[in-house]
Amino acid sequence: MQIEKKKNFEFGTVQKDAIQKLYGSRLYLSASQVDRLADCRFSYFLNYGLRLKERKSATVDPAEFGSFVHTVLENTGREVKALGGFQEVTLEQTLDISAKYARQYAQERFSELDSQRISYLFSRNGQELEMVVQELWQELQASRFQPVDFEVGFGKDCKMLPVEISGHQMQALLRGYVDRVDAWQENGQNYFRVVDYKTGRKDFDYCDVFNGLGLQMLLYLFALEDGGEEILGKFPVPAGVQYFPARVPLISADGVLSDEEALILREKSWKRKGLLLSDEDVLMAMEPEEKPKRLGYTRNKDGAISGDIASREQLKLLKDYIFCLLGNMVDEIASGAVDPNPYTRGSSHNACTYCPYGEVCHKAEIAGRRNYQAMSAGRFWEEIEKEMRSRG
Repeated sequence: MQIEKKKNFEFGTVQKDAIQKLYGSRLYLSASQVDRLADCRFSYFLNYGLRLKERKSATVDPAEFGSFVHTVLENTGREVKALGGFQEVTLEQTLDISAKYARQYAQERFSELDSQRISYLFSRNGQELEMVVQELWQELQASRFQPVDFEVGFGKDCKMLPVEISGHQMQALLRGYVDRVDAWQENGQNYFRVVDYKTGRKDFDYCDVFNGLGLQMLLYLFALEDGGEEILGKFPVPAGVQYFPARVPLISADGVLSDEEALILREKSWKRKGLLLSDEDVLMAMEPEEKPKRLGYTRNKDGAISGDIASREQLKLLKDYIFCLLGNMVDEIASGAVDPNPYTRGSSHNACTYCPYGEVCHKAEIAGRRNYQAMSAGRFWEEIEKEMRSRG
């Protein structure tokens, strides 16, 4: 009987007074917390509600190397900007600056670790970092969009106020940082884009965004549109979000490649992901090439552009949709619903695969599992328009 009872247990609902004690009267969120909630509300509850901590091995977390790259790129960008910008500072100078910050980071964070593996990893990452910095310099040296700020914070005592999210049952404030903000002024318009350095494999994905994952960049884009005049000037115009792959893409070939052949293949794999404003002048300002090598759009034979682009009207619609979606997610937390509802999409995404709470949530079949399919750009915009029409 006891085994049978445990086998058939069900998750209940957390009472409202308990929710208040766990989270307070106002919810404080980060982009990673939003992603965890979109993945599975039970995992969110265990992590940020009950604050259960997973067991970790006593070793250097691989994420440390992501932090290493972010820190070096941020400090390099700041110093290059102070020296006149990427169009004034040479590639050799930029590489010297990045090498200085790489050594400084290793000295501060790992000087007491005596490990051949750590030394090897930093040596290998140093070589990769040099190639990443070179790619970054080549992009910004040609672009009319130039960095205006780095590690822009949203929250208390930051340059930007936290992003306000309004639910019917609870209010929330989202805090965090954006890696880089670039801007371009033309004909009295202050265009800007938000750039995120990605050392992992995360890309812009329409299905994820539609269902509440990977919203960080878009949230910060829209927050800067509403409150970023001090950084960007009056009436800033969002020109899009861009993921900069802060890693060297691996390439494969049947035989030995020349340096030129390897470069061509690497450029194809090094395309920037994201969502950009569908404006010919803006796109050419980002990359002045008839056939873009780095940006995620294409120009057809008739001159029309297609790809991961959106009109001003579509970006406004997306802004409204995202804040409605987040408001619903906040209300879901306030309601006390904590039963598992993991987000799964084929083999590309399964919230349960690396979830640290598998031993707590041990049912093989979960009634609330949400199974989604990949979504094209066309369907994405159709569904958002349909959803917002239904909300009036």
